[in-house]
Amino acid sequence: MIAPSSMILALLVSLGSLQQHPTPKVSVRFEPPVISVERDSTGFVQAMVNIYSIAGDSIRITGVKGSCACANASVQRPVMFDSIPGKIYLAINAGHFTDSVNYVDYTITHTGSGSPSGYRVVVRLPKEKR
Repeated sequence: MIAPSSMILALLVSLGSLQQHPTPKVSVRFEPPVISVERDSTGFVQAMVNIYSIAGDSIRITGVKGSCACANASVQRPVMFDSIPGKIYLAINAGHFTDSVNYVDYTITHTGSGSPSGYRVVVRLPKEKR
């Protein structure tokens, strides 16, 4: 049988090892923070997202990938600095969505700390289509 003091010591050691790899500090912010939109009559969603450098340093967007084949993105302005945002145009073919609320997540890689960053688009179906 293991003594209670040994169990506590083992727990403290394991908790200490979890703190050795802190989460990297986030260096970008998105405007808007999340997009919540209703798909249009053709079944598509389109939106422009601005990405700002929190510290004002120069950060380059190096890639954008959607969570499904229905999601596409185009980097319109790859470098952000000071008050000048990076820009990403997002497009989703939501014609096959059947749930009233759907989530499409994008993974944005960049040269700033905390890369990659996640971005969510909430797609709602029009009430008459449900």
